[in-house]
Amino acid sequence: MEYEGLTRDDLTNVRALNRAWLRCQGGGDVATVTLTVRRLERLAAAPFLLFSFREQDDRRWNGLLEKRQQDIFAEPLPPGSELHALQSTGLAFLWELARRNPHSARIVSGAPAHWCEQIASATLIRVLDRASRCNLIKPRFETISTMHRGHAQICALHSMLTKGQAADYGDMKAAACQMPKSVRRVADKV
Repeated sequence: MEYEGLTRDDLTNVRALNRAWLRCQGGGDVATVTLTVRRLERLAAAPFLLFSFREQDDRRWNGLLEKRQQDIFAEPLPPGSELHALQSTGLAFLWELARRNPHSARIVSGAPAHWCEQIASATLIRVLDRASRCNLIKPRFETISTMHRGHAQICALHSMLTKGQAADYGDMKAAACQMPKSVRRVADKV
């Protein structure tokens, strides 16, 4: 079975959404350090969304898209906030991508197939209206503490140094003396 891959336009939209997410998180508790423009662009270029809409939470999404009354205790995002706009824009992008190319929607969002089918079968207005009543957007990867990152780097270095193969240099002095005779004849003629 052949799958249509991501298009350049899809990746451009993913990059723009990631850039907006990183800017929203610049002063928040997710990003504890201010990113340089170069690092922001490098992170934004990831071929998947750096944030999640809790695609794995079937119970939440089933409740959101059912025709029953919404939870009055849900924590909505304040209308007009950057996160509210990003959540709406990101969901609209994934809705359209899930309808056009569900395989690519799964790659970009890490969503299960049934989630893509679920939002693609609903109208865009329904998805955005129901999602606007709660805070779905969250970081895809939780922040890794500096201590954990340091331990991981030390572990990788330790593994590389102890499990690598020893270099076999052999006899370096004798290498030049063992040149074949045909090469010497050509060298003498030149």
